[in-house]
Order: sequence, then structure tokens, then C-alpha cells
Amino acid sequence: MRTAPLPAGSKPKPTEELIYTELFDSILERRLPPDTKLGENLLAEHYGVSRTIIRQVLMRLAHDQLVKLEPHRGAFVASLTLDQAKQIYEAWRLTEAAIVRDVTRNITRKQVAALRSLVKEERLACEQRDVPRLSRLSAQFHIQLADLCQNKYLARFLKELIPQTSLAFFYEVQGMPICTKDEHSEILDQIASGDEEAAVHAAMRHLDGIESALNARASLNGNASLVDLLKSRSPSLR
Repeated sequence: MRTAPLPAGSKPKPTEELIYTELFDSILERRLPPDTKLGENLLAEHYGVSRTIIRQVLMRLAHDQLVKLEPHRGAFVASLTLDQAKQIYEAWRLTEAAIVRDVTRNITRKQVAALRSLVKEERLACEQRDVPRLSRLSAQFHIQLADLCQNKYLARFLKELIPQTSLAFFYEVQGMPICTKDEHSEILDQIASGDEEAAVHAAMRHLDGIESALNARASLNGNASLVDLLKSRSPSLR
């Protein structure tokens, strides 16, 4: 049975997966600050879907630990204490060290080329001062490294942990440079060379540098509405 065509100018309703991805990426890109209220009615109206769909999306994000669900209050973007942020980075360092060793032993030329392409996109976002896209691509670099790891338990743990670091980034010192030196390229160069110790050292130096900035809560824009924050991003590329 052929589906009737949509009226001219109309758009299909977003799916649960698309809404989940949009909200996930908005948090990853730091467009939605910690403690932002995610009202079911407001999101349902914004996306043109039922509250049931929005509720399913919020439950999935809560499972990712990116959203907190509070009885009688609703859903909010999760927040971290400074101590929790530091614990996340400690877990990240330990896991990434093992992953980098594994990847250095097993990576192929084709996989190196794919990572170099990602780093090139990241540097372009850096040059354009596109902080949201830079944030997403930076996280994606570490996620793709995890995907290459032979130990899938390590990979799964890191892929679940990395999105939470987007909440920790709100502790950056004001005035911190948007771009530091190209540390992801340094890590990749050492991985491609096959030098495990140098690759791990480069990765740990990179994470240490990021964590060293987690000593002051950044100033957040509390004036923008949820809808304005969501409209500020381009459609998801995933």
C-alpha cells in the first residue's frame, strides 16, 4: 500500500531517535547548560510530537546520565560537582591509557586516515571558532578511538563516560583559549608510529591539560530560553 504524499511545504514529524540525537548533541556541544529545565510540554510543542515520545527521550538521556529526573519537578540537564568532574577525568585517564595501548598495537592505515580526517574537521572548527562543533568533534575523536579498541568492555565504558565530560566542561576558567595546540594530532602521530609509551604519554598530557582548567565554574547564559538554545544549533549530522 503506497503512503499518501505529504502536503506541499509540510515536514514529517521528528522521530524519537532524531529528538534524542538532537538533545544528546545539544548537551555534548554545551548548548544546554547544566540544570536547564527540559519541560515535556515545551519540547512536545517545539518538535510537534506527543509528550509520550518526549518522556521516552528524557528517560533515555537519564540512562546516559545526561539528564536528571526529579519527582514533581520534571527533567533537567544533569550537573556535576567539581569533585565529580575530577573523578570522571580520573576514570577517563585510566581507561584511555589502556585503549590507546590496544589501538596502537592494532590500528590499520585506513583507520589512521579516518582519524586524520576527523582531526582535520576539528581544526577547521577551531579556526572558525565554532565552539559547539569543536566540542562535538573533540569528543568524537576519543569515541572513535574507543571504537577501534579490541577490548569492547573498555570501549563501552569510555563511550558511556565521554558524554558526561560535556557537563564537566562548564567548570572551565573564563577566558580559556578556544583552541590549544593540536594535541589530537600528536596523539595520533604516536599511535601511527607504533610507540605505545609515547602515545599514552601524549594522551595523558592532553587529558591533564583539560582537567587543569576545571577549577572555576564558568559563567553561564541564564537568559536564553530552552527553545532559543535548541534553535541555535544546526541539524544533527549523525
